[in-house]
Amino acid sequence: MRLHPETLPFFAELERNNNREWFNANKSRWEAIRKDFEAFTAEIIENMIPLDSSLEGLTAKQCIYRIYRDLRFSPDKRPYKTHIAFFLPTGGNRKCAVPGYYMQLGQEDYGLHGTCNLGGGIFMPSPEALGAIRQEIFYNIDEFKGIMNEPSYKRFFGDTFFTSHKLSRVPKGYPADWPDGDLLKYKDYCTAYEMGPNEIDSENLVEHVIEVFRASVPMNKFIQKAMYELI
Repeated sequence: MRLHPETLPFFAELERNNNREWFNANKSRWEAIRKDFEAFTAEIIENMIPLDSSLEGLTAKQCIYRIYRDLRFSPDKRPYKTHIAFFLPTGGNRKCAVPGYYMQLGQEDYGLHGTCNLGGGIFMPSPEALGAIRQEIFYNIDEFKGIMNEPSYKRFFGDTFFTSHKLSRVPKGYPADWPDGDLLKYKDYCTAYEMGPNEIDSENLVEHVIEVFRASVPMNKFIQKAMYELI
């Protein structure tokens, strides 16, 4: 399945014309793109359920984000996001911060670079969840590093995480000289991969996305285990 051909051009134009007049004049283009993306998301969910059964029961509509930006507390008053994205939450609950599978298509936004980013893990966990994840890493460091050292994981995600902030020191309560202390400094544990143009513009896009998400399944399950009593 290919993306709607207007997807990336639409968001490139929206970035230059982020106002209601332009959007309303091009709303039919947006509606066609969203409808196509909904079908694409549904196909991704269907292919992911055998790999992560906690996604069972999700619908595409539940997982796709609105294009309208929340302007209430933002100094940036642009009305529209310049990308389209979905998040498949493990356990099916998007109302709380849980690990899951994310894909974003469009212009560089939210700290992600390039026109297509995807991956897994958890973004902005609660303080309780972050504490539980760090504790799980500390007590099961061999398992955690084993996940990160898997060839498919390293191929797509390398040895770091996408995060909103990283501490300069090992968090309080852990030995400052612990050899793997750097792995406890993240505020988010997100795997992230920037997809290239040839992968995006491919009739095998679904297969490419599933390949990346598959590499993130063990990390998501590790985080799920850490958060077991909180979910």
